[in-house]
Amino acid sequence: MMKKRTYVRFFLLLFLLCTIFYPLMRMVCKINWNDFSKLMSSLSFRKALGNSVLVTCLSTCLSVGIAYLLAYTIHRTNIKHKSFLKIVIPLPMLIPSISHGLGLMTLFGANGIFSRSLGFNIVGFPGVVIGSILYSFPVAFLILSDGFSYMDNTMYEVSKILGFSRWQTFKKVTFCYLKKPILSAIFAVFTLIFTDYGVPLAIGGKFNTLPVYLYKEVMGLLNFSSGTIISLFLLIPAFFSFLFDLLCKDYTTVSQKKYPLSKNKRRDRILTLVTYGILLFVFLILGSFVYYAFIDNIVLHPTFSLTHFSYVFENHLLTYLGNSLWISLLVSIFGTIISYLIAYFTARDGGHKGMHILAISSLAIPGMVLGLSYTVSFHNTYFYNTFLILVIVNIVHFMASAYLMAYNALKKLNSNYEGIAKVCHIGTIHLLKDVLIPNTKKTIREMFSYFFINAMITISAVAFLYNTKTMPLSILITNYEGNLMLAEAAIVSLILFIVNLVMKGIVSFLNRKEG
Repeated sequence: MMKKRTYVRFFLLLFLLCTIFYPLMRMVCKINWNDFSKLMSSLSFRKALGNSVLVTCLSTCLSVGIAYLLAYTIHRTNIKHKSFLKIVIPLPMLIPSISHGLGLMTLFGANGIFSRSLGFNIVGFPGVVIGSILYSFPVAFLILSDGFSYMDNTMYEVSKILGFSRWQTFKKVTFCYLKKPILSAIFAVFTLIFTDYGVPLAIGGKFNTLPVYLYKEVMGLLNFSSGTIISLFLLIPAFFSFLFDLLCKDYTTVSQKKYPLSKNKRRDRILTLVTYGILLFVFLILGSFVYYAFIDNIVLHPTFSLTHFSYVFENHLLTYLGNSLWISLLVSIFGTIISYLIAYFTARDGGHKGMHILAISSLAIPGMVLGLSYTVSFHNTYFYNTFLILVIVNIVHFMASAYLMAYNALKKLNSNYEGIAKVCHIGTIHLLKDVLIPNTKKTIREMFSYFFINAMITISAVAFLYNTKTMPLSILITNYEGNLMLAEAAIVSLILFIVNLVMKGIVSFLNRKEG
């Protein structure tokens, strides 16, 4: 049994080294450093870098601010239908970032539904900022909402007894407990926006950002050396975010007493209007997909038509949907198994800090950088442009978050299980099958759902790795957007949303059924 465990640990460590460490090292080794000075002297590169920093800083502040307001509304007010809102607010995560940009284009672009009557459009800097907020605020909301859930609410009673003002209470209690979640949200959102090319590609127009510049260098000019150097810049914020999550510990405790919500009808009415106003704007994006999908020509012939559906289905939509479903299922199955086993060894077996660091290191690698590293490392191998490489790159890309789900869940279980199993001569396989897995079923389902949904919508990680036979459905959005076929892109976005919504619904139903 010990030999089997050793073999499994060795295989998992080898997998991490071959799929994370090796591609990145190969990519760095392939850099032609003569291109570095050329790139630094390039006006277009410096402008793209400046644009990225400007958009990211502004969008991060607004995104985290909106997320905090929504999390506060859910946890600290008497607003109605909280359970419904907790489900609805993260829904924008079910479509690719490029779809948010396309939705804004259909509403407020040059020929948008509203912009034609209002006489303006938001293509460029305003559109990229708004799209980045739409794409990222649900992530910050989940982090901050979780932070509110783990606050020790008895401290508010202490602050009241001591006569603290509202500002003093916020500073000495709320901010102390939320400092780690707020910083985590800022790092996570900053990294997401800085490394995203979907939104600026869709609605940026001539406003280039660094990821778009990288995309054009590699896809348009096949300049892999310059693309690799640009990738190093994209790694910087992700690397600091990774270090923060690795080094910063959260010492909050779970509250045993329910937070006493104060009655304030004016506050509740205002925040209800703000919350539903934000959600209305979000769902206008999805509504625009439906509208565009069923209209013949939004400018010249705005009548009901199924022409766009016919075109999309006639051009192998079902084949690409099948590819995506196949890839996502394989990613979900093997990604969950690999992540869970790694989490078992690091959380329950002890002494595997190197494996733990490797497992969460993918947090520091943007999808586009990971995809480019695989292109540079494996483009002459037999499995380049195959389903296998698409499955592996997706597992690696999304493994860190799924691994942390399993790691945290396994850490919470009784630490004496292994000792009891050893005394009773119960093997590791039986311990996993009969004790650990049954006690972490909900987490495993969430891991499966997380892998599936993200594998369905990812574009950046697979943008350089597919061919016509293995192309995922999400890539069609980029292709249609490049040909200004917004209705067709809207249909694909709508299909991805529906598929992911069904998956999310199935997992939620199973979790509720189990109680």
